[in-house]
Amino acid sequence: MLNKLARMVTRKPKLVVTIALVLLIPSIIGYAATRVNYDVLNYIPQDLDSAKGEALLEDPFQMAATAMLIVEDMPSDYVAQLQEAIEEVDGVSNVLSVAGSVGSQLPQAMLPQDLQSLFYSDSGAATQMLIFFDAPAASLDTMHAIQAIRDIANEKCFVAGFSALINDTQEMLRSEMPLYIAVAALLALIAMSVMMTSWVLPVAILLNIGLAIVYNMGTNILFGEISFVTQALAAILQLGVTMDYSVFLYNRYQEELKYREDPRDAMASAIRAAFLSLSGSSLTTIAGFAALCFMRLGLGRDVGLVMMKGVLLGILCVVLVLPAILLVLDGPIHKHTHRCLDPDFAPMNRFLVKHRRVFVLIALVAYAPAIYSQTHTELYHDLIGNMLPDTADSVVATEKLEDDFGVVNQHFMLVHQDALTDGDTARLVEELKEVPGIDSVLTFRSWVSRSVPDFFIPSDVMEMFQQEGWTYLMLDSAYETGS
Repeated sequence: MLNKLARMVTRKPKLVVTIALVLLIPSIIGYAATRVNYDVLNYIPQDLDSAKGEALLEDPFQMAATAMLIVEDMPSDYVAQLQEAIEEVDGVSNVLSVAGSVGSQLPQAMLPQDLQSLFYSDSGAATQMLIFFDAPAASLDTMHAIQAIRDIANEKCFVAGFSALINDTQEMLRSEMPLYIAVAALLALIAMSVMMTSWVLPVAILLNIGLAIVYNMGTNILFGEISFVTQALAAILQLGVTMDYSVFLYNRYQEELKYREDPRDAMASAIRAAFLSLSGSSLTTIAGFAALCFMRLGLGRDVGLVMMKGVLLGILCVVLVLPAILLVLDGPIHKHTHRCLDPDFAPMNRFLVKHRRVFVLIALVAYAPAIYSQTHTELYHDLIGNMLPDTADSVVATEKLEDDFGVVNQHFMLVHQDALTDGDTARLVEELKEVPGIDSVLTFRSWVSRSVPDFFIPSDVMEMFQQEGWTYLMLDSAYETGS
């Protein structure tokens, strides 16, 4: 079977290259149709308490995502009008602000202290508005809503929150991913040009790897969606992992040319030899990526499956497409030659072998500081915030939130009303306020006094805070995400 396949590829190389180029069309369509998931919360196990809490915020509260809008040096009437405009944005389920909720004419001093600290900065120059969305944080509807809010607000308004960070991450990846892939390809081209004797050969190898990458990204449509982490890493990883396979095949082809007059016969022999060698090598690589699929964190499975497929497609392109490309370009490859960097490693090899015991000892001694360094390397877990530049709109807004309000994060605690009485909830709130890093805790009773009977409270206000036996506490934290 392998012999027949090798003969077919080498006897009709132009047909093989044509088929390979035609396959780019469905691959590009599949790539465009594959959804990219930017919400890392979708990849955590759904049996965790945090995932259950997120599900409750989404249904029944329709608060699947939250954003904070900081308004600086603007009158309360403008804030009230801005709130009305934002409430009309598709995807926005609710908006909370002092001006919009209790009236723009109410003096700040008459508000409870908890509400003052939430909605007004220490200097009083900035106010905050909480915006809740119907759809999850990284959904297309929420992204459109975030952009619409930014279009409505003026230059003195800043949108912070997880959804805003995701929105900026999307824009950054869309604009920069083609750039860093181009840089990777250029660096690979330079490296191969220095180490190989032909100017055309590196281009042929990169063309083949490019085909494999596009095939891999296009066939991700089989999964329906991939994470933005996978999208950002897959192309570069596949380039690095499969490049050696291409070089191996070409070197084997050069060796076979010494024993065969017909280049097609030499290439057929190289295909057979390369396939047997690369199969074992690629299986170990695939096994390494397969291990990621056993992580409970779904990102591991996402990266693992895409890269397993990428390595497999890389091998198939090396043994089926690359030989055809090399045969089609055989003339230009041998015509456009140059001197290459070909250092003689024989003296170094002899030195290493002669002093092998010393180098083994050096390796063992270096093991201890390496272990120490690895165990003392600080890890960060804020996957979104740490990848954005300081100039990103959401990062600027987060810094405003911290500087003006002393708040970096807002958390929600879901409480079943049958489990706690109003007195129990009040005691819980006081205990939570004592937790380091918690600046304030807001509940339904932060807005409505306990002396007001429930039947006096408007139904839309009740539904905002109480749904299907559940209520929530909103906690402001001064600690950064993942710290």
